[in-house]
Amino acid sequence: MNAPTLYGITAELNGILAQLEELGGEITPEIEQALAINEEQFVAKAEDYGHAILNLKGMAAAAKAEKERLAGLQKFYENTQKRLTDALSSAMQVFGHDKVENATMRLSLRHSTATEVDDLDQLPAEFKTTKVEVVADKTAIKKAIQQGEAVPGAHLVENVSLQIK
Repeated sequence: MNAPTLYGITAELNGILAQLEELGGEITPEIEQALAINEEQFVAKAEDYGHAILNLKGMAAAAKAEKERLAGLQKFYENTQKRLTDALSSAMQVFGHDKVENATMRLSLRHSTATEVDDLDQLPAEFKTTKVEVVADKTAIKKAIQQGEAVPGAHLVENVSLQIK
């Protein structure tokens, strides 16, 4: 026989509660026994869930550590590639070579022009673009609502989270 699922235990409990309602709240010996078994099953299943949650939390932490390790490795490869690229570019310029070709690749220096702004305040208006970002001040909204003020377009939501220690 398979162990009941948390969903199954909850459904069974709802059935027992419906029976209680039909009997006007009278707890028969059968209902009392069913409630006791249901509570035991729930506690055992809740413990199983707790272990699974802790296990997944550990796996997530390990994945995060691996992600950070790989990010460090990525950064190392990118920095090394940049240093080698800069060294080769510098050498090509020193020796006056805009191109180096061989059987497997072609290396070339590409010249481009970039725009640098020295002082934004000195630029004429035609060369400026204004960006405006509007965001909600959630701290002020929460404080206002908690003080009884109506804030159109916002409301507080009560969250419940499971703590496992």
